[in-house]
Formats: sequence, structure tokens, C-alpha cells
Amino acid sequence: MKLTTTIFWQVLLVLCIAVCGVWYAAQWTAEQLAYSPRLGEPWFVFGDTPIYQPWRFFAWWYSFEAYAPETFDRAGLIAGSGGVIGLFAAVVGAVLRSRESKNVTTYGSSRWA
Repeated sequence: MKLTTTIFWQVLLVLCIAVCGVWYAAQWTAEQLAYSPRLGEPWFVFGDTPIYQPWRFFAWWYSFEAYAPETFDRAGLIAGSGGVIGLFAAVVGAVLRSRESKNVTTYGSSRWA
């Protein structure tokens, strides 16, 4: 079984890319806000860096966007970029999967005839 023929792996890859984009946006936002205690308790601390849950970013955006609009504009761009990169990965995966078939027997509307 080829990796690109399994759509499960493609869905998992796209989901991971999107989550990583939001997580990076959350970490970047926390850093820009100097890891303020108002952000809440971190999930865990890695070295000296507090690590926050990725979904907390959306609550921060709702609560603090009025105080730091430029920060949240850029963080939204970072999070959105994760979605766009995930979409690109899905399209590339679909193209690769469609090109793997060597024995194509359907052409145009003859599939339904």
C-alpha cells in the first residue's frame, strides 16, 4: 500500500499542519504579550518557555485583541497560513494520488454509460 493512496494519511497531515499553524500563532502571541499571567496557566513548561494549548489562542484573540490589535492581526495571519498550507498539501496529495493509477479504463462520460 502506497502512502499517497491512503487518504487517511493525507487527512492526518492536513490536520497536523493546521493545528501546528494555530499552535505557532498561540506561542508567538504569548511571546509578544510577554507571557502575561492574564493569558492563564501554561499547559507545561519546556526549558524556560511556557507552552500553551493551541485552542487558547482564540480565547485570547477575543479577550485581548482591543489591547494589541497589531499582534493579533499578525497572529491571525500566522494561523490562517497554516490552513492555506494545509489546503496546498491536500491538493498536492490529491494530484499525486490521481497520477498513481497506471491502468485507467474510464474516459470522460463513458464511466456512466
